Amino acid sequence: MSSNIHFPALPDWAPTRNTLHAYARVLGAIRRAFTPEQYDWQHVSLRLYTAGLTTTPIPHPAEPARSFALSMDLRNHYVLLTDSVGEVQQYRIAEGYTATELGALLLEKLAAMGVEGQVLREKFANDEERRYALDDAERYFSALSSVGRVMQGFLDGLSEDKSDLQLWPHGFDLAFFKYGDRVAEYEEEGETKEARAKIGAGFSPPTGELVHEYFYVYSFPHEEQVTKAELPAGASWHLEGWKGAMLPYGEIAEHDNGADKLREFLQVAYDAHKGVIEK
Repeated sequence: MSSNIHFPALPDWAPTRNTLHAYARVLGAIRRAFTPEQYDWQHVSLRLYTAGLTTTPIPHPAEPARSFALSMDLRNHYVLLTDSVGEVQQYRIAEGYTATELGALLLEKLAAMGVEGQVLREKFANDEERRYALDDAERYFSALSSVGRVMQGFLDGLSEDKSDLQLWPHGFDLAFFKYGDRVAEYEEEGETKEARAKIGAGFSPPTGELVHEYFYVYSFPHEEQVTKAELPAGASWHLEGWKGAMLPYGEIAEHDNGADKLREFLQVAYDAHKGVIEK
C-alpha cells in the first residue's frame, strides 16, 4: 500500500533550496577530503537519514578508533558536527551563513579536534547571501523522504552491482546507479577513457529549461533506440543536453497514487535502458 507515502507540492522555494545546495557542497568537500576513495566518486556524496542528509561516519585521520560526521538536520534546522566520543557542534541554518563562512567554521572546529587535511575549498566557496524558510525546508524534506522510500524500494529489487541511494552535492539530486557488464568509452579533455556502463535514476532540482523538480532515468552510454520506448502518462524523453526519460514532480505531487506512478515510471524507464548496459 502506498497511501501513507505523501508527496507535498513544492511551491517556489528557490532561496531555501539554494542554501541547502550550497551547504551540501560544503559537507561533500569535507567528506571527500577524509573518506577513502570509492568507485564513481561515491566518497563525495551524502546519504538520506531520518532527520535530513549526512556524510555518514568519516574516519578520524589521526585516531583510527574515532570518527566524525556532518549532517544537515532538516527537522530541527541545524548543520551538525558530531563525533564518536560524544562531541556535538551545531550551527543554525537560518543564521544565514554563506557557504564560505560555514566551511570555515566547520574546518576550524575539525582542526581543533585534530582533523586536518587538504580540503578543496574551491568546491564550495561562495559568498552569496543565504536565506532559509523553515516551512520550505520541512516540505522539501517530506518530499525527499517519500521519494527516498520509493527509490530505495526499487533499488532493493535490483540485482547486485549497484550503488547506494545518495545525494550528489554538485547537482543536489538524490540518485542511484545500476552497473552492467559492458565497458564503454568516453572522451574527457581530449582523452579517450573507459568506464562501466550504468543506468542512473534520480530526483533532481530544476536544471536548464526544466524549471521544476523532476525525476530522471538515463544510461551510459546513451543509445538512441531507447527513446522509442513508450513511457507512462506524464513522462517524456528529454533529448536536449542530457538524454533520458523524465517525469515532472508535479505529476505525482498531492496525488493519492503518487508512489505507484513513480514506481511505474522507474520500472518502465529502467526496462527501456536495461539492454544498454548488458553485453
